[in-house]
Parts: sequence; structure tokens; C-alpha cells
Amino acid sequence: MTKRKHITVIYTMAGGGHLKAAESLKEVLEETGRYRVTMVNPYIELMPHLDLWQRLTKMTSEDIYNKKVIGEGKTGLYCLTYYAGILLNFKLAYRQGRKLLGDYFKDQQPDLVISVLPMLNRVIFDAVKDYQQAVKDEKSVEKAVLITDWTEYGRHIWFPKGDDYYAICGTEDAFKRASSYKNLKGRVVSTEGLLLVPSFQEAGKQDKRAVKEGLGLTPDLPVVCMLYGGQGSWRMKALAQAMVQQAPDVQVLFLCGRNEALARDLQEMDMPFPHKVVGFTSEVPRYLAATDIFVGKPGPGSVSEALHFGQHLLLDKTMALPQEVPVLKWVVRSGAGAAFKNERDFMAGLLGLLDKIGDGGQSPQARPNIASRQIPAIIDKIVEGGTA
Repeated sequence: MTKRKHITVIYTMAGGGHLKAAESLKEVLEETGRYRVTMVNPYIELMPHLDLWQRLTKMTSEDIYNKKVIGEGKTGLYCLTYYAGILLNFKLAYRQGRKLLGDYFKDQQPDLVISVLPMLNRVIFDAVKDYQQAVKDEKSVEKAVLITDWTEYGRHIWFPKGDDYYAICGTEDAFKRASSYKNLKGRVVSTEGLLLVPSFQEAGKQDKRAVKEGLGLTPDLPVVCMLYGGQGSWRMKALAQAMVQQAPDVQVLFLCGRNEALARDLQEMDMPFPHKVVGFTSEVPRYLAATDIFVGKPGPGSVSEALHFGQHLLLDKTMALPQEVPVLKWVVRSGAGAAFKNERDFMAGLLGLLDKIGDGGQSPQARPNIASRQIPAIIDKIVEGGTA
């Protein structure tokens, strides 16, 4: 039996998209029987003592991002200051971080290192070089970035300088950005959509009426799914209160992610329409398969999921992180959905869509995502040292 190649996937828990991408890679690659995949979060497992934000605030950098930037919607100056602090942190801790990662790779002995996070990639790839030198070129160790954003926010945030790695892009915007770098010539490959959990593909084939019935919902009544990422957001409560005031003829799924306090508050609200409050769940594909209108922040993963199912999009522009602005612009420019900035705008957009659905208006065309099917062949070529 041929020995399976070992792949190390570097991820972070800052937001939910990086973890989802890492888990999806592990699932689709190990399913081939050709690979074994190790996932590692360097911020927690390898270098927590190098976290500058934790020294200053007693909160980890991931917690600040999840609880303050995403959870509390501090997406403006606070967010940009946080990003600047992260970049400074990486510069100050470069040598120590490189050594810690290098020692980890020497222990793990991967054949390929894939990063699904931004900013840290030059440190990661330099550490891979150290590992390569340690094994005296006895084996070839390839490197790749799989971008989980719609495109790169700022130059070299995802794609660092150097021609020693591959770039895997899930959108046309990301592909164009990566291809514009001379150092990546011949090393940029695209997939049809951002990498999603493979179960989305099967969920997309299900009959919507049957899925609604399976969830205890009324098949003929429109379903709104409110989703603000894996960490949830208190913005959902404000939108729920706006809906209570006007009581639209609709069913609502509130997917609160890891925000347990938000889920409790929503469960205690008296709402004049059928609804379900869901905490963190692995069944997001099932809930989205029952959805007619998606409401949330313009996260690249969430929007990709909604596009896969062909749903009406109502995106919250006030919750857009800097790297999510390209998603918002693309959705509005392409006609795939609309944006709102306050509760009044939200209700106007929602009621307009409900009228359209009630009048028999056509649903948006689904944009099937097949990235998870394409990834194994791409990785095969990278591991073989060929052009992906």
C-alpha cells in the first residue's frame, strides 16, 4: 500500500471561515485515501505566549476579534487598529514564531503545508524552509495558500512576497489579485467558488418543501435565515425587534453560532411569527436548504453558501469588515442581492422581497459551488511538484 502523504493545515479561530476551510480540506483530502491531514492553530497551540494583545488586554487576539470586532460590531477604526496591532505583533515576534513553527514542522514532517489564514504566511513559509534544510532536501515540501476571503484586502496580506508557494483562489477577484503578482506566475489556480463544507453540495439537491417540512416549518410560507457567522452578533436581536414591530408573514431561523447569550435573549422574546432559535450547529446546510431569504453580514463564506442555494440576499453593510467590503460590492453590482444600513432599511428590503415572492417572482439563480470536488486534483498536482 502506498504511504499516505502528510498535509499540515494552518488555521485560526478568528471568525469561523478559517476553521471551516481547514475542516473541509481535511474531509475531502482524507476521503481520497491518499492523504492524512493535521490541523494546527498556531496562535493557541504553538505560540500563545507571543500574543501581544493578550499581554495588553488579558484577552487573546482571537477573542478580541470574535467578541469585540464581530460580536459587538466594532468594524471601523477599532477593527483597523486591531489589524495594525496584529501586523506589528508578527513583526516583533517573527524570529520566535519562525523557530516555533520550524520545530513543529520538523516534528510533524509534512509533505505539504497549506495556510488558510492571512498575515502570518511569510513566517509560516520561512519556517517550512528551515524544516526543508533540516531534512537536507531528502523530501520535497510544498507550500500553498488557500484564501478564504473574496479577495485580498491590502497587498501581500494573504499572498506574501516570494515565489515558493501556490495560491488557491475561489473567486475571480482573488484570482486576478494573485495573478497580478509576478512572484506567483504559474502558481495561481482557481476553484469554482470558495471551499465549502462538502455537505452543502448534497443539501443543494434536496427539495425545499421537503426540507421545510422536515424542520417543522410550513412549506408555503417564506423562510428567512438570519446568520452572522459562527460567532453570532447582537445585531440579530435589533433586527428581530424590528420584525416584531411589523410582524411580517414569514418564518425565521435565527442561527446564533457560539453566542449563547444572544440565543437565550432571542428565545425569551415574544415574536408574532413562527421562528426557531439555533445555537452552534453543524447542520447549517440543512437550514440554508430551507431558506428563501438570507440575512446577515457579507462574510465570504456565508454569502458563498447562500449563492449556492440561490437565495435572495439582504446584507448588513454596517457589519462589513474591511475585507468583506469587496463581497458587498460584488453582490450589489452583480444584482445577486441588496444591502441595508439600519433597521428601517432592513424592513423595507425584507417586505419588498416578501411581496416579490408572494407575487410569484422568480428566485435568484443558484450558483453551484464545486470547489470541494476540485481540491483533491489540485493538491495532487501541488504535492507532485507540478503546476497546479
